[in-house]
Amino acid sequence: MSAATSQVIWHDVECGGYKADLEAWERLASESGGPILELGCGAGRVALHLARRGHEVWAIDLDADLVLATRDRAATEGLSIHAEQADIRELDLGREFGLAIAAMQFIQMVGAEAERADALGRVAAHLEPGGGLAAAILDGMPEDLTGAPAPLPDIREVNGRVYSSLPADVIADGARLELRRLRQEVATDGWMAESEHAESLWLLDPATLEREGAAAGLERRNRIPVPAMNGYVGSVVVVMERPG
Repeated sequence: MSAATSQVIWHDVECGGYKADLEAWERLASESGGPILELGCGAGRVALHLARRGHEVWAIDLDADLVLATRDRAATEGLSIHAEQADIRELDLGREFGLAIAAMQFIQMVGAEAERADALGRVAAHLEPGGGLAAAILDGMPEDLTGAPAPLPDIREVNGRVYSSLPADVIADGARLELRRLRQEVATDGWMAESEHAESLWLLDPATLEREGAAAGLERRNRIPVPAMNGYVGSVVVVMERPG
């Protein structure tokens, strides 16, 4: 197994402990049948969880290090995961799926409406008739997020070093939301490195996503609420399907 890169470590620190959505993905996977496609798989948090429960999972991410981490972790556990580096806006896997999953606001990170239209069109083309796309988006607007209680840092120790990531600020800039984190890496000899990391999310509500999905040929199925948990904000999973 390859050593974890900085990108993989920070992804594990900031996303690896999140579990509030796993029940929703389990339920949707059990109802779908056939292989599952995870969009923006990261280091494999959801893909590995579903594969451990017997599902065949295909997983894509734009980051090569995260794809390799997912592939290596699946191989170590003997799990059925096909991890590929791919851009969702140009997706072409040559097969169809009963369910596509976009966890942790991934669909909001794709870009503005034009980029989402490309992504939704490519995902729709990969769904079987009756197959579903389930995408988690933030449940709340910027004023709700900035008014939340002060969060605790996400912390993980890797090879004797402690990695800490503290959500520091939420800034609204028109249709875009910038989430800033303060990252600290501390070694046993007292050495410390500190940096700021920012991620952009485009504001999106369920009705807008459903309308954009309809333009891509997808019909609304339902919405699944996911509660806030341990410093993570709540979300709603918007489920749409390709007509059968």
